[in-house]
Amino acid sequence: MLVLDQLHFSYNDRQHVLDHISLELKPGEIFGIVGASGGGKSTLLKIIAGLIDPLDGTVSWNGERIKGPSEKLIPGHDEIQLVNQDFGLDLFHTVKENVLIRMLHLPERARLRFGKELLELVELTHLSDKQARYLSGGEQQRLSIARALAMESEVLLLDEPFSHLDAHLRLKIGSYIKQLIEIRNTLCILVSHEGAEVMQWCAKIGFLDEGKLKRIDTPEAFYFHPSDLNEGAYFGELNELKAGKTTHLFRPGEYEIAETGSVEIAFTDAVFFGAYWKSFFQTKKGETIVLYADQPLKNVKRIELKNKHTKA
Repeated sequence: MLVLDQLHFSYNDRQHVLDHISLELKPGEIFGIVGASGGGKSTLLKIIAGLIDPLDGTVSWNGERIKGPSEKLIPGHDEIQLVNQDFGLDLFHTVKENVLIRMLHLPERARLRFGKELLELVELTHLSDKQARYLSGGEQQRLSIARALAMESEVLLLDEPFSHLDAHLRLKIGSYIKQLIEIRNTLCILVSHEGAEVMQWCAKIGFLDEGKLKRIDTPEAFYFHPSDLNEGAYFGELNELKAGKTTHLFRPGEYEIAETGSVEIAFTDAVFFGAYWKSFFQTKKGETIVLYADQPLKNVKRIELKNKHTKA
């Protein structure tokens, strides 16, 4: 079990980056953390990996406290692998060498077979003899993911792992990682500022805001029952309508077309997004709202809100 106990961190006594965060996660879980860019997500992963010392609090894995760089000559933990934007590649080694060097715990035949599988997964087989320094940013990120998977570690930390990947690669690699985690009973923590991305892979998500894990819940709960506009906007488009001191929040699909009553709207534009049309409207108060449908909603004048979330 991974235990974070009252982790606290700040830079130069400025605003808290992490404000006494506590969390317990079990092997086999895929836990997501969503929050703003620069909000402390990457710092949290580096502390868990033993690459940064917290100012206060501890991290432990299966009862063993994770030591930071102030206590360890070579920072890090053998069973915790971090994939982040630094990539951490051996730039003068080839792509193939970068992967195989992480598999010294395996017999040679198994190393070659697993290395071939990982290079095929991240679609770098055709570059296997090329030095890592000559790869593009996206190719380096894919190689970094392959290296982390090659280690077969007990904890996998993914910091914006799909940011440089095309949509088909994102789905392919994400599905492989999810299956591998189930087989190995690995604990995975995935962080991103894109809640929609995290919702695809994680059964539980933590919302990190102002240095605190303000909420831990399911993807469905974050999407359909947002606490407020700030939180809800990370998990997809969210409309806000104000009526006096009351605020109504609703997703673009949470509505019914109405003939009378409820919310009066005026169509302004529509944009095609493949699986749906996004239609834009304005209310009498000048508020902009977005509705999803299988066609432009040019003739819609009124809607009823479904499952609206009212905030006083």
